[in-house]
Amino acid sequence: MNALFAVKYSFLIPLLPLLGAMVSGLFGARLLKGASHWPIWIGVGASAVLCFSVLLGNPTARGMLAQWRDLENAPRPVSPQALAASRDWYTWIEAGTTHPQPGQTGQFTATAGAWIDPLTAVMLCVVTGIGLFITIYAAAYMKGDDGYYRFFAFVGLFIFAMCILVMANNFILLYLGWEGVGLCSYLLIGYYYQRPSAREAAKKAFLVNRVGDFAFALGIMLTFYIFGSVSFFGEHGILEPRVLGSLPAAKAALVKWIPLLLMIGAFGKSAQFPLHVWLPDAMEGPTPVSALIHAATMVTAGVYMIVRCGPLFVSSAAASGIVAFVGAFTALFAATIAMRQFDLKKVLAYSTISQLGYMFVGVAALAPVAGIFHLVTHAFFKALLFLAAGVVMHAMAGELDMRKLSGLKRVLPWTRWMMLIGCLALAGCPFFSGFFSKDEIIGAAWAQNRTLGLVMLLAAFLTAYYAFRLYFRVFEGPQVLPVALQASDNLTHHDSGGASHPQAASLLDAAVPHALHQTHGHEPRLMIFPLVVLAIGAVLAGYLNWPARVQDLGGFLGQSPSLRYSYDLAVQYGRGQEAGGKVAPEPFGQEATDDDSRVWQFTWIMGISALVSLSGIGLAYLMHLKDRSSAARMAGRFPTLTRLLDAKYWVDEVYQAGIIEPLRKVGSFFYGIDRIFIDGLIWVIGFVVPESAGTALRLTTQRGYLQGYAATMLFGLVIIMVILFW
Repeated sequence: MNALFAVKYSFLIPLLPLLGAMVSGLFGARLLKGASHWPIWIGVGASAVLCFSVLLGNPTARGMLAQWRDLENAPRPVSPQALAASRDWYTWIEAGTTHPQPGQTGQFTATAGAWIDPLTAVMLCVVTGIGLFITIYAAAYMKGDDGYYRFFAFVGLFIFAMCILVMANNFILLYLGWEGVGLCSYLLIGYYYQRPSAREAAKKAFLVNRVGDFAFALGIMLTFYIFGSVSFFGEHGILEPRVLGSLPAAKAALVKWIPLLLMIGAFGKSAQFPLHVWLPDAMEGPTPVSALIHAATMVTAGVYMIVRCGPLFVSSAAASGIVAFVGAFTALFAATIAMRQFDLKKVLAYSTISQLGYMFVGVAALAPVAGIFHLVTHAFFKALLFLAAGVVMHAMAGELDMRKLSGLKRVLPWTRWMMLIGCLALAGCPFFSGFFSKDEIIGAAWAQNRTLGLVMLLAAFLTAYYAFRLYFRVFEGPQVLPVALQASDNLTHHDSGGASHPQAASLLDAAVPHALHQTHGHEPRLMIFPLVVLAIGAVLAGYLNWPARVQDLGGFLGQSPSLRYSYDLAVQYGRGQEAGGKVAPEPFGQEATDDDSRVWQFTWIMGISALVSLSGIGLAYLMHLKDRSSAARMAGRFPTLTRLLDAKYWVDEVYQAGIIEPLRKVGSFFYGIDRIFIDGLIWVIGFVVPESAGTALRLTTQRGYLQGYAATMLFGLVIIMVILFW
């Protein structure tokens, strides 16, 4: 591992995107201008090459995948860190004393360095690989924008922070990346800062994330207090079972609080209920931002952190139970809201929240491989869906209201196919990537708790429904285009279900300018190329861990120390999934037991999951293509439920009335105190006293008599001499 160039010079992986961001930011406005994307393309592209070389190797050393295959034939036991490498770049923070007194915590040391193992390698490839294609897309999407250079500088800074987060070998460096992606999220969501809605959305994202980040920071402080270290692995690594098992009783009792605090941080960053409210509003940012930050990378940071800290979470049944409950509730909660959203990007935003809930259920149900597997597949198909929505927005004069769009397959044929592939993967349709990863989570949830498994199946049904509600509404049916693209305002006539009459649609089609049908104008190659690559991933990524999970992605990820140690602790605490009286180790990527019951279990779970997915697609076909008016009729039959979903369960209103307004009133009260009392006191001291006392002194001392001045100076000198000699 240490012989690999990318491991030796691991600092280049985050440094190259940072250098690209600096070049775009410093020279973009005056020199680069419309070419400001090139430093980011080069920096992120070179970083992606380094990340993939960790997996595939280079001319001087074999990659991690080849070394993993060698381990399969190696004599047992194999060290949990056989496929890991640690590189310390420099000592970043050093404070305290090496010889603490009783009651002191000792020296605090945090290095800036990288921990590279299979989990790190997979995450880095997702971040830089998908990030590269999104930046390629963004060059066409953002072309001509006044802040072009600023946008790409922020994107490069974001990828730098995300790489730091993933590569960090200790909590402090991870927290730097954690806060870095939060800052970049604020900058990119508020990119169109001229719009009040964008400014409010950016502030909302920043403040809501501060809630989770505060708890996360407390968890890191408690970690250092208990362990005297913040390193993940090594001599003082807090995730090492020998370190966890050697704590004094008093401190061992406090360890259970660490995963609970870290969990809150994960809920904020990964938009889990009740800290989910920032993500839908984050759609105010440019569409590439939605694809990069809020689909493929940043929002998955919470899932990654929990898997990385798996030994801490496995040792706390309470934390794992809460993560599973919140994840399942969020998956179902967000899926129901997505059913009634009409903004294309808002549907995908709530879909992201729901799919993140799936990932949390996976890692909490002792199936971290399934959680990371779904993270990888989700990165492909959700980035694909967001970028396809961006093409629609680009071609339809910014219109994203599904009620004003229909039959776009004739106008955007390439985008139609890309969107269809993304929806099939999201819906968990058989043979697409989402089917394989989602079914593993459902299977793990079912093995842990039947109710949990049923909730996941219900969420899968709703996911298939709203995914194809989006597709059928926008791309199928009679053609309807936004008013801005219509030659005449009276060419469309909508019925109560939102569909257009065929005659009106044909007239509209004839009236649309000829340039609209030159699809290369509305489907630029620079935008379609990344979609094609992501679509291939959305189809094939599921086969990374199928059919032989233990010999594919699961086995590879299972060589990560985080998963190996988590598995050992699960066995120790008796928290594994029972299979023939044994703890079933497949969710951790370890070798399977001889019992075939789990193979059969996952087989019939796959069958049920496929049936659920196809049922959801069928319902969407009946209500949003075959008879679109039926959806409006159904909503009319259940007005209370419809209002509840339209209002998104009034969560924002509860926050507004219960938290924001009271805080504003408290702030107004103290503002009044500041203005009346504090400013008044300062005015008295700064104006009244000098004026009154100064006037009196001036009238009594500054009378223009030189002998009086001399006498005053002599008097003062006498006083000074008395004080000195006294």
